[in-house]
Amino acid sequence: MDTQRAFPEDPFHHDIILKTLQSTLNVNDYISVLDRDFTYRYVNQAYKKYFNLDEADILGKTHKELFGTDFYKKTIRPNLEACLKGESVYYSAWYKHRDIERYISVTCLPYRPFGDAIMGIIINGRDTTELKNISDKHKIQKAYFENLFQQSPDAIAILDNNDRVINVNDAFTELFGYTLMECQGKPINDLVVPDNLKKEGLEATMNVAGGQNISLETVRRTKSGKLIHVSIIGKPILMENNQLAVYGIYRDITHRKKIEQKIARDLQEKEVMLKEIHHRVKDNMQIISSLLNMQIRYVKNEADKAIFKESQNRIKSMALIHERLYKSNDLAHINFVKYTRKVVSNLLASNESGPKNIMFNFDMEDIAIPINQAIPLGLIVNEIISNSIKYAFKKTEKPAIHISLHKSDPWFEMIIRDNRCGLDISKIPDQSKTIGMHLIKSLITQLHGSLDVMSDQGLAYTIRWQ
Repeated sequence: MDTQRAFPEDPFHHDIILKTLQSTLNVNDYISVLDRDFTYRYVNQAYKKYFNLDEADILGKTHKELFGTDFYKKTIRPNLEACLKGESVYYSAWYKHRDIERYISVTCLPYRPFGDAIMGIIINGRDTTELKNISDKHKIQKAYFENLFQQSPDAIAILDNNDRVINVNDAFTELFGYTLMECQGKPINDLVVPDNLKKEGLEATMNVAGGQNISLETVRRTKSGKLIHVSIIGKPILMENNQLAVYGIYRDITHRKKIEQKIARDLQEKEVMLKEIHHRVKDNMQIISSLLNMQIRYVKNEADKAIFKESQNRIKSMALIHERLYKSNDLAHINFVKYTRKVVSNLLASNESGPKNIMFNFDMEDIAIPINQAIPLGLIVNEIISNSIKYAFKKTEKPAIHISLHKSDPWFEMIIRDNRCGLDISKIPDQSKTIGMHLIKSLITQLHGSLDVMSDQGLAYTIRWQ
């Protein structure tokens, strides 16, 4: 018995269609059968449900009637015509009907219910909208990355976890001279790291491969052998906490380094010049002090001789500032603790009329004083301590001078206190007409500070300034 004759002669009879579709039928796919005029002759339940249509709304209608002339002409008809020629056709497109729009992957197969003759087309559609959206999102992200990667002004290299180049951008080629073809698959350290920095380069790549971020400034070598200064940022590329690769960002800082080196040379030259100036000022002041010392030998009057000595000590206190600056690495500040101790030592050495057993107590923070404040403050210290050595201890068995220096932002405070006995309040220097006190007041004004003089078991000078 002929099995084909067991079915009705109509190729689009429901039973014949189902028999023909058995090998391709998937209840979840959208299946339809069209005749050679592209008219719908069969749709499965999934198709009707998907487009929210009844069978009567579909059967007897053409593809063009359901989905529009433009879409039909541009997308559907060329594929259907190819299928009628015996080809199996695969395509994907956005299908829109009424308010429904989905992305469908379509397979078109020739419909042969009675042997080789093509009676129509079987259309098997599968909704791949979600996959399409994911794919599009990935494409957008990839486009963002590729644009950022290629248009970045910084040189970027993407490496695998074994330090081998996967990709480089145009800026990398411009900076180092290597094209992607020349460096792909090669260790980055072999390409751009100078021989004397191989250890540094290996440590850097090992740290990034181990999941660390790095940032350093160093020297790298171009394809031509030229050495350039670069800043490097290295970071791992992660996906769900798994390290896929690493990337290195290189920025040419050669020009900046040259400027920095020039600035450093200029500063060094200026430092040498300033030290030389301080040295010469100190020498000149020592010459003046020596001239005064020579002059003192010819002065017979003791009062006049004392005036010369006071002037000599003032000059020494200023010369000491310049000596400290000449010997210091900081040409703008003075370590005032060391300076004050040296001033005290000089005053004791020149002391002829005062007691020899004065005890000095120092309670001074290690504070650096700007030079514009150090010179007037040094003269103030010289005047006050000189005054105490000469006049304070005529009736004191155990003479002592206490010197403190502290800072409580933004104020500095220095106190110089002696333990003189028999103090006559009317003779406190703040109320006198001495040259020394006039000098102290003038220097306090120069400091934009204040001076308090108190008599409490001796005499205390409190100097405050900012």
